[in-house]
Amino acid sequence: MIPNLRFILFAGIITLLFSCNENDKMSIEKSASVFDIKQAEASITQSNQNFMKSFNAGDSLGVASCYTSDAKTMAAHMPSVKGRNNIIHFISESMRSGPKKIDLSSGQITGDSSMVAEEGTYTLFDSSGKNIDKGKYIVLWKQEAGNWKMFRDIWTTDLPDSAFLKKSPAVK
Repeated sequence: MIPNLRFILFAGIITLLFSCNENDKMSIEKSASVFDIKQAEASITQSNQNFMKSFNAGDSLGVASCYTSDAKTMAAHMPSVKGRNNIIHFISESMRSGPKKIDLSSGQITGDSSMVAEEGTYTLFDSSGKNIDKGKYIVLWKQEAGNWKMFRDIWTTDLPDSAFLKKSPAVK
């Protein structure tokens, strides 16, 4: 029985070794070697700069262009917003009735060629420059048309619920 077991084990190993063709192996090795987290970080930093610049200018289309077409935002105290078109509307309404300036501070960024996660903090200001909210966020980034864009965006305030609800005109 031992010789049969050796044969089965040997056949299994051979099958495993040859189950991926050379193109698959080269593709896997190439994608692993091509991804550079520093390049992804630089792209995300640039996108965050564009996001802040657009938000601070009241440009909801510019802000929404930082999101993938199938993105989802998940803010505290409200339902998720799905899809870039709905995000445009959400951001436009938020800008009209709430904060006029945002400051993002990126923290840790990790991931691979398929998805990158970013942790950071935000601060929101009203039209007089008064700090009206601060909190933290996590964004999942994925590539769309060769650019890193926000795929999932979740943030939550550091303010107690009662303080946030009193201060934020965007929450009804």
